[in-house]
Amino acid sequence: MGFRTGLHPLGGGIRDPYKKETVLFESATPGSYNLNISGDGVYLVYCIGGGGGSARSYSHTKKKVALAGGGSGSGFIGEIYINSGNYSIVVGNGGNASYTGGSWCYGAAGGNSSISNIITCFGGNGGAADAGGPSYIAGAGGNSPAIIGRTKNIVLNSSGVSGGNGSGGTSLYNGYGAGGASTGSNFSSAGSQNPGVAGYVKIIYKRLTL
Repeated sequence: MGFRTGLHPLGGGIRDPYKKETVLFESATPGSYNLNISGDGVYLVYCIGGGGGSARSYSHTKKKVALAGGGSGSGFIGEIYINSGNYSIVVGNGGNASYTGGSWCYGAAGGNSSISNIITCFGGNGGAADAGGPSYIAGAGGNSPAIIGRTKNIVLNSSGVSGGNGSGGTSLYNGYGAGGASTGSNFSSAGSQNPGVAGYVKIIYKRLTL
């Protein structure tokens, strides 16, 4: 699979399994995928968990609204040494938003993004809102990435960003995995509630050794 160009710098006749900078996988569409990696080596990995959904609760009686943004997913960008083999890749979904009148409602958590047991980036939590208070609980950002294996040249390795009073947690990379936001007025039921943004996974072949 892929290109085989260039000998191993340490000798022994070992060749690159792919042409350098070959993109083996890239997707921001939620779902599960399978990938066969045909050679041991160093791969640049982008992994972003899905964002949590927002919540909006409106009380017609009290003329109050409560808003809660979802947290963003955690993220990793860096090089990981990966052995050849078959891998299951998951791109985390964005959590659904929620709306109700006069009681607690809860946005859904974003899905985790992962590459088998090598790395997992966790989805952000959904927000919760209750116009009866009014009160809200913003969604927390996803937990710090869980990584197994040797790494190098890490650009990003961070937990997600918590949401706020209607504001979604900001994306750690290029808009992927952002938390959903919600809007509304104290004097009107008009407003909006938004789901979280899906996560992202990308794998690029770099070289044979760390």
